Amino acid sequence: MSSVSSRPGRPRSTSAAPKAMRAALDLALEGGLPHATVERISAVSGVAKSTLYRRWPNAPAIVMDAFFEEVGPMIAYDMQLPIHDNFCQSVGALVEALKGPRGQLLRELLGTAQAEPDLREAFVERWIAPRRRMGQEAIESAIARGELRPEVDPGLALDLIYGAVYYHLTVSFTDIDQRYIAALVDRVLGPYLTART
Repeated sequence: MSSVSSRPGRPRSTSAAPKAMRAALDLALEGGLPHATVERISAVSGVAKSTLYRRWPNAPAIVMDAFFEEVGPMIAYDMQLPIHDNFCQSVGALVEALKGPRGQLLRELLGTAQAEPDLREAFVERWIAPRRRMGQEAIESAIARGELRPEVDPGLALDLIYGAVYYHLTVSFTDIDQRYIAALVDRVLGPYLTART
């Protein structure tokens, strides 16, 4: 698969990209995805439209890259924690990061991605696949050190945990608190914790 940001042309400007992404994200958080047009991003960032189009196909692609760049580090797993605590912390950070304007922006990006194959592909490549890979690594590490029983299915565990979270964030629009997160993680991973057997 090719990334949304894989564009032919001259080498990318390393200084232009952060400026453009910062402007795009600020505009989208301020007025929604339609507010972050290429024209506005160019005007706010000082990056020429031609430079933007060499890297991204459209404005939503710039916003998506910026969104992932900002939120990704906030929700990293901490492999030093026990697996239950690790997931509770990471899921809690995701929920916190997606409150308010960021959550609304995620819903807009998801909606736009349904109709634009390039954005849908980027969403999977830049957001879903890396998060899933890190989650699987966390579970597999817990199995390797004897914290989880090997019968646990990492993929299914991730589907159950994050499926529930994204349902609340993008479908039912209901709040999630830390108690719910702890209960969810416990229901999915608890039966496989070796300390409880």
